[in-house]
Amino acid sequence: MRSTLLLAAVEGCSVISCLPGKKTTTGRGALCFNRRYSFYGRLPLCSTFPLPVLFALHRKWISDAYNHWDELRKTEHSARAGVCQLSGYIFSSRDPAIVRNHYIEKVLPMYRAATEQELRICPGEWKYGSFFTTILTECRLYQPWATERFLDNGGRIVTVALNSLQELHGKYDVVVNCTGLGAKRLCNDHKLVPIRGQVIKVRANWVKTAFYADFDTYIIPGFQGVTLGGCRNFDSYNTEVSRHDSAAIRERCESLLPSLKGAPVVRESVGLRPHRDPVRVEIELLPTSNGNLRVVHNYGHGGYGVTTAPGTAKYAVKLVRETLSASSKL
Repeated sequence: MRSTLLLAAVEGCSVISCLPGKKTTTGRGALCFNRRYSFYGRLPLCSTFPLPVLFALHRKWISDAYNHWDELRKTEHSARAGVCQLSGYIFSSRDPAIVRNHYIEKVLPMYRAATEQELRICPGEWKYGSFFTTILTECRLYQPWATERFLDNGGRIVTVALNSLQELHGKYDVVVNCTGLGAKRLCNDHKLVPIRGQVIKVRANWVKTAFYADFDTYIIPGFQGVTLGGCRNFDSYNTEVSRHDSAAIRERCESLLPSLKGAPVVRESVGLRPHRDPVRVEIELLPTSNGNLRVVHNYGHGGYGVTTAPGTAKYAVKLVRETLSASSKL
């Protein structure tokens, strides 16, 4: 099978891990930002994963993804891959819906309402809360590890510049498009927009529990420090660190967990989440002057790329097999 994968962020690495065989050629497309962390139990999934009609499919993507991360967590590769188990709380003083996530409540080994005593763990007038146990994946570790395994299995990475997917016609049997925000230009997809995010990494090794609260406030202990966040700036292409966002993030996180005051900063990061309503995981036959190019798209995950990547990758590979099977019968 001649296949190519236009790789961006963790979605591409996940598709690589699901593709059969060892000789998959990988063309690197436009790179996109990926969140440094993902953990199951944050805000309910946004409109990138709409509830109507496709609810069952999206639930399966999330279930498949969680099972993938959990199996990796149990192997000897977990530390190098940046995967571990993590527990945490979600608190809100505004709305009980904020602390619920109907997609994952039946997937996680623990997801329950916080007790009255737990609602007083952090300063604030918290009315609603949940406690959960989940999986944390740190992409600064996972992506290099996954890429190394791909190369060790005989894969090749080829760096190319593309103006359109049609340029690949005749070279490959099927193209898997995981170019993230790059798909906006490559596919002329006006539904794809960036959602800007900013985080601060601090040294605070005494923090062992994750916390999430109103106004996209989160504190996530990981392998290389504690991540403080965040923000969601819709349709913003600004990749510079904003001192105003930094100040707001520190104020909210230190109010939630006062012991963070004075924690030294390791780095600050800004990135653009590729948001599409809905996420695009589907087959497309692109017309060219010499016939159709078979493409399987897998992009537009917004801030939930790591959370759902193995699940949508598994589904994308299923679509690859379907399109190849259909073409062999023609």
